[in-house]
Amino acid sequence: MPISNIEENFKLARNALLDFDKKDIIRENSKEEVTAEETGPREIVVFYDVTLEKYHQKFLQEHRRFSVYVRLVKGKVIAYEIPSPPHASLVADLIPILAGWTNRLKIYAELDMIVGNKNDTVNCADIVIEPRHVLAPGTGYVPRPRMIIEVGKTETIESLNSLAGEYFSNSVQSSLVQVYLSIKMFSRRTNDTVAMVATLYLRNNQVPNLALNQPNPPPNTPPTVPMTNTIPNLVISFGTAPLHQVSRTFINNIGVRNDRIIGYLQNDDPACVAPGMANYQINIPSHLLFQGYPGGVPHEIPNNFILDLWNVQQYIFDKLIYNGFELKLNSLRINVF
Repeated sequence: MPISNIEENFKLARNALLDFDKKDIIRENSKEEVTAEETGPREIVVFYDVTLEKYHQKFLQEHRRFSVYVRLVKGKVIAYEIPSPPHASLVADLIPILAGWTNRLKIYAELDMIVGNKNDTVNCADIVIEPRHVLAPGTGYVPRPRMIIEVGKTETIESLNSLAGEYFSNSVQSSLVQVYLSIKMFSRRTNDTVAMVATLYLRNNQVPNLALNQPNPPPNTPPTVPMTNTIPNLVISFGTAPLHQVSRTFINNIGVRNDRIIGYLQNDDPACVAPGMANYQINIPSHLLFQGYPGGVPHEIPNNFILDLWNVQQYIFDKLIYNGFELKLNSLRINVF
């Protein structure tokens, strides 16, 4: 695929993403079983065989002209998201929450990061968090985050899940990442409800040991057991609608333990309807956000950063467009290109 076709290929990629949005609106409003074809991979490759140098020269800024988010993944330029008010607004709303918790964190929005064990992947991370340095960084400083947050509107949970391995890789920029949180919003349904899911990944992924739930466990039974860090530590459905069966099936199939999938999963589950509900809190230990920081966690910092998903739900719900208008708008966008 010649690089000279860059404009045409980006337009085709954008149209494909808009088409996916339309299908998602239909799926979210359907109770029918979904075919294997509809649940297959949704990777939109714009170009193949692109080097890191060529990506920086040709794509790093160029793709923004066509209103498409792309990333370089081992030689492939992949389109995964369309800029939108819900996506941009949630990123903007989350940053003050983090900044208000402490002024000891440096927060970046839309930071291009080189990740992957072979330094062959570039991703534009939505929110990147690292400790604020006591001294001003010198020339050529490269941010080394401890936590990354990704927001998905068009981007699928499958795509968001695939980033865990990259963010926990050993590249210079990713080697200190301890926490990756993805937040996925689905299309608004005709009954005015929206499914949403927050997925927490930890580099050192420890989950409660179920052996302790058995009668008379041995006294040396460890409280936690390790799991691969590309498997989510915790999944919380926090929208005003339960997750569609396709999304739930994907989550079940990637190895998440049933007791680590919580929230509004079925219609009779307690929904996220108020701030402070126990099942709808993301709890990040402070020592993970200050990993490798000289002197450890500053003494005035609370033990945990807590993100209340009710607030996130409200931010998302306020910005999502009604389905009928969204479907019509997407159709118009496809036709004008």
